[in-house]
Formats: sequence, structure tokens, C-alpha cells
Amino acid sequence: MRYQRFESRLQIRLASGEHAHDEVTEVLRREQVGYATLSGLGAVRWVRLAYWNSATREYEAHELDEQLEVVSLIGNVTLRDSEPFIHWHVSLGRADLSILGGHLLDAVAHPNFEVWIQRETEAVHRRVEPASGLALMDLPDHV
Repeated sequence: MRYQRFESRLQIRLASGEHAHDEVTEVLRREQVGYATLSGLGAVRWVRLAYWNSATREYEAHELDEQLEVVSLIGNVTLRDSEPFIHWHVSLGRADLSILGGHLLDAVAHPNFEVWIQRETEAVHRRVEPASGLALMDLPDHV
């Protein structure tokens, strides 16, 4: 993994075989990111996606062991229990040009996976919301 800092932005490049979640989280810790938006593209050879089932209040994980294009990656970074928490969604293209997507849990880059992070000045924390069981952004009320 390589990365570069540009004022309030970070550019990360994952090499073939690197796990996206672990490598990006390491940069977020090192750079002490408390809130950011992220986007990216590239390609992966394995991915673990999830779909949140509102009836069971659980994520249903799916693993795909195939070469896929990262057509679109979007998400944010917040803090959960004082640690960086990545919430990202991805659209992936198959060889037949069909698209699939969902909540990204992890992926293995191949040959390259690029992530752009736009840092913000204030940290945003997550707290578990009892109604859904999800760790949602803890934002102030505004009318």
C-alpha cells in the first residue's frame, strides 16, 4: 500500500493481493482521520459484500471469488469507539458487463485499487441506534 497526502485529501493505492479494509483503516489511523468522504475505483480478485436485512436486523454476507472491476466506490469514514469506521458501498462489473453491488466488507486488490479520501475538520462519531441495531452517525438535532 502506498499513499500520499494533499492538504485535506489522501490518495491511497493498494497493490495486488492487499486487503482493502485493513490497508485503508491503517492509513486512517496513522493520519488520525475523524471524518471523511471517500471514493475509488480499480479492480479486485475477491470481494465480501453485504446486504442489510431490515427484518432480521443483520447483514447478510456474500463472497465472490472472481475478477471484478470496481465501477464505483463511495462512502464515509467516522469514529466508532474511538476507532476509524469505514462505511462504503461498491458497484462491481463482471466480465459479461453485468453489475452487482452492496455494502463493502472487504476486497483483495488485483491488480490495483485506488481510494481517494477527503478529510473534514470535525470528527463524527457513531452510536448504536436501538430501533435498527445499526451504528449510525451521532449528529446534532436541527430544525
